[in-house]
Amino acid sequence: MDFKKFESLKLNYKKFITEAEEAINKETAKDQTRSVWFDRETIEKLLAQTDPKSGGIKIFLGMYDKDTLSEREDQDRAQAYIGKLTLVLTASDDNQDPGQETLIINGGKVCPPDC
Repeated sequence: MDFKKFESLKLNYKKFITEAEEAINKETAKDQTRSVWFDRETIEKLLAQTDPKSGGIKIFLGMYDKDTLSEREDQDRAQAYIGKLTLVLTASDDNQDPGQETLIINGGKVCPPDC
């Protein structure tokens, strides 16, 4: 992908999500998620559970609420994540949805605050 197009995609999202947060949540609008980072070991662990030819990683978008904060390892800062977008990675063969919890990973580093 062309780097300028990459930057444009990021800016389009930032403008949209900032305006949406302000319109919906007014003074409690969050500095919304711009990226989520997962380490190599996590990605390799997921890929190891897939077929070598048809396997890959399927990425789901999600949003933290009080019931899903337990997914965060950093429980001392967990409350700050309510309303933040997150990515959930799943091992997938042929673009199928996951069928067992061992194939689902959440808890990447959300930016902000972990930029």
